Amino acid sequence: MITFALVVSVGTLVAGIALTLELREAQLSQLVAECVRGLQAEARARQVHLASQVEDTLPDVRCAPTHVQRVLFNLLTNALRHTPSDGSVVVTAHRRAGDLEVSVEDTGVGLTRGAQQRMFERFWRGEQSRTRAGGGAGLGLAIAQGFVEAQGGRLWAENRRDGGARFAFTLPIAERQPAAV
Repeated sequence: MITFALVVSVGTLVAGIALTLELREAQLSQLVAECVRGLQAEARARQVHLASQVEDTLPDVRCAPTHVQRVLFNLLTNALRHTPSDGSVVVTAHRRAGDLEVSVEDTGVGLTRGAQQRMFERFWRGEQSRTRAGGGAGLGLAIAQGFVEAQGGRLWAENRRDGGARFAFTLPIAERQPAAV
């Protein structure tokens, strides 16, 4: 769901202004499940298997939930777009020191060195084979990166060992307050 606050956040990032978000505790598995559920129809239409392997037992994260879902939506739609029929896109998450690392992995063609170096630049669009007439403005990954960084995380991309691409980001684990006595 696109809200006014989300539109303002995007405008702030595009203008190159530092973004400040209101963070709260959230369960990552629920955020991922909602996003994956919302993209199942597109995955079926593309004949791509879309799955989440995020455990409910992971600790909560401190984040701006709407912005996390926007990052996931961007990464998942990109992965679906670049994965051939009968391929797969999987979201996973695991604990890493004081963070949770979330990854979106696909079985597509992977990333060129040039794409890896420039893909987070504003207005940069990939090579022609990955660019469509109905493609975007080249802002999706730059916005996703800005959203993740505004929540105290980091976003990066790499090729999978078995082929395809892997986009990953971190979010800080929510600190538990001691129970009042």
